Amino acid sequence: MWELIAIPALTGAVALWFGKNTSSEEHQVVQQIFEQYHISIKNGKDNQYPKLVRECKSAKQIKLIYRTPLALEEKTLRTLQQILSVTLNQEVNVSFKKWLIIDISKNKMPSYVSYQEVPYRKGWVVPLGKNRQGWTFHQFDHTPHTTISGTTRFGKTVMMKVMMTYLIEHHLWDVQFIIIDLKGGLEFDQYKNLQQVERVASDPIEALYALKKVQKDMKERMERFKREGWSNIVDTPISQRLFILIDEAAQLTSEKFMEKEQKKNLAQCQSILSEIARIGGALGIRLVYGTQYPTSNVLNGSIKQNADLKISFRLGSDYASKVAIDAYGAETLPSDIKGRALIKTHEVKEVQVPYLTHEEIWKRIGGYEVAKQTVMPNKTGEDYVRLG
Repeated sequence: MWELIAIPALTGAVALWFGKNTSSEEHQVVQQIFEQYHISIKNGKDNQYPKLVRECKSAKQIKLIYRTPLALEEKTLRTLQQILSVTLNQEVNVSFKKWLIIDISKNKMPSYVSYQEVPYRKGWVVPLGKNRQGWTFHQFDHTPHTTISGTTRFGKTVMMKVMMTYLIEHHLWDVQFIIIDLKGGLEFDQYKNLQQVERVASDPIEALYALKKVQKDMKERMERFKREGWSNIVDTPISQRLFILIDEAAQLTSEKFMEKEQKKNLAQCQSILSEIARIGGALGIRLVYGTQYPTSNVLNGSIKQNADLKISFRLGSDYASKVAIDAYGAETLPSDIKGRALIKTHEVKEVQVPYLTHEEIWKRIGGYEVAKQTVMPNKTGEDYVRLG
């Protein structure tokens, strides 16, 4: 078995690098780290370390490829990446795809990115962030649902606002939002009168009311799809998309101390959200499900499995990272850089999410505010969800 012994601090690795001639080849430094931290397996009495088989260099990047007798565990890869990043004082990415691959970039990861820098992209896309390779975008018509996790104040809500702003700017007449802001409406209530925002729900009762309306509309749309012989909205003339943003989904999780009726309402919310995650994507509904506290109760199976894009800002433990993105690493994101995130689809990428203030949002989309009549939750309220 591969072994990565306990690391008291990264000071040992740093001392190793600065104690050497800085003209040393990067692979020599990597080899010394293998030896210092016992990244090896026993072969009789000898330790067998990864063997360098290829080194590719360019002006901006060095790629080291190693042969290993056994695959390295994911947690070992993430820790090795952290050690190398500090040791070399460069951006390092470590991965295992038959070979152990260590990418060392000469470009620095940005620690701040302004929304004003975001380039235009066609389609139902949103910017996820920028890294040393450039911008990363997400196409919602390919992957309709996403989860966003992260400790408070690290960028989760800002990312949702970036998504909302970008979509309104580029799909003015076709995008609609239902926003479930379970921080009491503190983050999104100020946008409730935008013509693209159907409703902002600020507590679980209002959330259930909104979700029931979506569920009703989904059933009607399914009947239309059947009549027309459609199976996915991307193959139809329908141009509208409905985005459901949920900020702090943990508030939809029942607790032991709650009353029976309250637990029932929360269970209904979770049931409808699971249904949306399973079948809503084909019908033009896109779910963005955010929480500070990713646990198996908060991120239920249907939502997590159907959200192929998983995003995480800094989390407090490797367990939370594993629940949030099915990978370690969110616990090692820098604590002094807001907006740094890991995005996970078929691979994990680190990005710096663009920053956007309320003032900038309002400058860009505040002109779409309209007078609206307040609709309170009730059993016979008029439908307000219009998917086209």
